[in-house]
Amino acid sequence: MKEPVEFEKGCYVGSKIREQSFGCILTTETVFQDGFASDWHYHQNPHYSHILSGGSKEIRRGVSRWQQPGDGLYYYPGIPHQNVQYRPGTRIFNIEVDAGFFKEHGLDVPAEEHMFSDRLKVNSTGLIKILREHYWQDRHSTIAVEQLCINLISASPLAHNDYPDWTRKIIEILNDKWNHSWSLNEFSGMLDIHPVTLSKYFSKYFKCTLGDYIRRIKIDKALTLIRSNRHSLTEIAYLCGFSDQAHFIRTFTLLTGMIPKQYRKI
Repeated sequence: MKEPVEFEKGCYVGSKIREQSFGCILTTETVFQDGFASDWHYHQNPHYSHILSGGSKEIRRGVSRWQQPGDGLYYYPGIPHQNVQYRPGTRIFNIEVDAGFFKEHGLDVPAEEHMFSDRLKVNSTGLIKILREHYWQDRHSTIAVEQLCINLISASPLAHNDYPDWTRKIIEILNDKWNHSWSLNEFSGMLDIHPVTLSKYFSKYFKCTLGDYIRRIKIDKALTLIRSNRHSLTEIAYLCGFSDQAHFIRTFTLLTGMIPKQYRKI
C-alpha cells in the first residue's frame, strides 16, 4: 500500500458541487464518476458522511464494506481508507468539524471505534437535520448547524469497553425484532435485567429513550428505501412498520426536521 494522502479541511475524493461554511463547520456535497477508485487517504479533521445516492466499496485496515444510499458514516481523523467501485450517480453529503469547534465547546472527538461499528451507529437523522440547513441556508443557519453538531457529537454512544453485556443483546434483539410492540416488562425479561435498571441506564448508553431508539431503527430503514426510489412513500411506511403513512410522516419529520417527500427530492 502506498503512503496514504492527507486530506486537509474541505478536501474530499470526488468533485464538489456545493459547499457551505458555518464557522468551524464545513458542509459539502460531492459527486463521483462511475467505477472510480480513490487513493489511500485519511482526513485531517473528523467528519460525517451521508450517502444520498450510489455508493462505493470502502476498505479500512483489511476490512471492506459496501456503502448504501441512506447510510450515515463517521470518519476519525488520521485513519487510512480507500473507496473503490463507485456506483453510477454517487452523491455524498459531508459534515467536517475542525479542532476549534471541539475546543470552543469542550467536546471530545468521537472515538475511532465509531467507524465501521454496528454497535456505535451514527445518528443518521441528526445528519439529515444538518443537510436541511445546508440546502435551506439563511441568516439563522449558522447557529442552527452549530447546535445540531453539538447534539450530534454529544449523542455519540459510549465506547465499547464502557458498555455492559446486556447492551449488546439490546442491539441484537431490536435489530432482529424491530417491528415488535414491546412492553417494558417483556423486554426486560428477554434481557434478564430488572425494568428499573433498563429504564435508568438505557439513555446513558444509547443517548435516547428506548422508544426513540426503535423509531430511529425504522427511520434508518426508511432512508435507504426513500433514496432507492423503488417504492412509494405509502409502501415505505408499510415496509418500515408504521400503522399508516400519516404516522410515518409525523415520525420522520420529528426525527429529521423534514418530510419524506422533501428528503427524496434532495
